[in-house]
Amino acid sequence: MSIESDLKKDGITVIEPLDSLSINAIAKNVSEKIVEAFPNLGFTFDSLYNRFSNLQMYIADIPFGMSEASYFYKNSAIYFRDGMGLSDLEKFAVHELIHNLQEVKDTKGNLTKLGLCTFKGSKVNGMAINEAAVQLLASNIIGATFKTVTYYDITFSTISPNCYPLLCNLIYQMAYITGEEVLFDSTFNSNDHFKNKFASLCGENVYYQLSNLFDKILDSEEKIIVLNNKIQNTDLSVSKIQSTYAKIEDLKKQLRNSYFSAQELIIKTYFTNVFKTLLNSSDIDRFRKKLYSFQDLIGTGPNYSFFNDYYISMMENLDNMFDLLSGNFNSDNTYLITKKDNKFSKFIDYIKKLLWKKKTESQNIEK
Repeated sequence: MSIESDLKKDGITVIEPLDSLSINAIAKNVSEKIVEAFPNLGFTFDSLYNRFSNLQMYIADIPFGMSEASYFYKNSAIYFRDGMGLSDLEKFAVHELIHNLQEVKDTKGNLTKLGLCTFKGSKVNGMAINEAAVQLLASNIIGATFKTVTYYDITFSTISPNCYPLLCNLIYQMAYITGEEVLFDSTFNSNDHFKNKFASLCGENVYYQLSNLFDKILDSEEKIIVLNNKIQNTDLSVSKIQSTYAKIEDLKKQLRNSYFSAQELIIKTYFTNVFKTLLNSSDIDRFRKKLYSFQDLIGTGPNYSFFNDYYISMMENLDNMFDLLSGNFNSDNTYLITKKDNKFSKFIDYIKKLLWKKKTESQNIEK
């Protein structure tokens, strides 16, 4: 099957090649930004520029709802939506050029690995989690900042509000646990360091569960786009429009369930596992701060109280553990506070009351 036939299966039709001056400008600017954004990953401007400037790039008709640019590994080419200026071409090229860096092929030219995604025959594992990681990298490269947005009745912070926003939020939650550097390394270099690091903290099965939930979220979003396009571009009867909207609402519900399932799985497995390793008051304090800071990363929605409930429960566990530690060590031990001077319990009580107050206020507003 020809390249053109493969592209047409995705609704992409080539208009014309991108001119060499634009290709060189894109290669130069993106290469500079990658080196600047990730100085510790071994990239050099010359190697990146030579690689990117020799890629084929095309202007094409791309269906509404698809990304503004698409990388096609069979001919290592990038296809851009028609009508964009050079600055937009460069912005959307970043994601696709990362895909080019990710490529690992066998001797027959078949793709075997793409960042966090693996290909075994017709079976593909980790497509959505890789797209999330690539977009997180791309957003860092172009200097994007975090914004609070609401999609599908989920309010959350994301560095990429217009491209894979929910997935970028979730992959950032995972990176909060492992550290960003190992995620960046695995995404660029197509190794298993990130997966192994996350698995060591939360379990390999949890990693694969999350990868599957990422796939479900991406699949739901793509189906919603197709149905919305159908309503806008097809002459449908009133009853057909109503049934299509009902399907969209069902997909949105599935998407919300997948998102919150992924988020809760991250929270429960990581923090519960770490809790079991706490040995002293310094460990407890670091744990408390890390759990408290996690609230800035999570998505929330109407009547959603999982994190607050989990936090309060874990603070009670920490309070009990602190009491136990205080009773097992004498007052001469400088890194533990004796029971009579225990300010930690007072702090826990304050936090619990504050969270309960926020929860009650939220419920009253929703009523």
